[in-house]
Amino acid sequence: MIEYSTLSDHELIVLLAHDDNNAFKTLYDRHARVLYLAAFKKLPVPHLLEDLLQEVFLTLYRKRSSLSEIINLRAYLHSALRNRILNELRNSLIHEQHHQQLSVPEATESPCNYDLQLLEKRFGEALDRLSERSREIFLLSRRDELSYKEIAERLGISVKAVEKHMGKALQVMRSEFKDYGVMAVVGLAMVERWV
Repeated sequence: MIEYSTLSDHELIVLLAHDDNNAFKTLYDRHARVLYLAAFKKLPVPHLLEDLLQEVFLTLYRKRSSLSEIINLRAYLHSALRNRILNELRNSLIHEQHHQQLSVPEATESPCNYDLQLLEKRFGEALDRLSERSREIFLLSRRDELSYKEIAERLGISVKAVEKHMGKALQVMRSEFKDYGVMAVVGLAMVERWV
């Protein structure tokens, strides 16, 4: 009898590709709560997160026969959930803008009505302005959610060096978005945490 809890994610993915439902249940039990808790820190809306998380795992199940190229399932699931949340936020902003335009047709475009796509683009441009090391450290901190100590250990540098690079990265981000309204800052915070 297979002891599923001792298998690696990759081994479970292989079993899942052969329609092993116990492998899917094990993957769900292993990753769902961790993903939910990480996402909840960024978007504390339980019913929405639960729905989006279910969609992520449903998609994983539907694609089960073509998952063998996934090297890091945790990162894959994190990215999938992040993308669903960003899409939901983008759709909410579009809906809100449309509603505002319908209720006040003569209103001009508010400086707070920024599209998350534009924010994502600007965020990518800001990342490109960073040195290779600062960008790497920034993404390890924000995307992979590693502590400064974990980043220092992974890269073989001091925690002070990590702090210095993060300081530079955050300074570039603040400079890039200083002229944007409050809504853009909220949007940036979401993008920054989920890129």
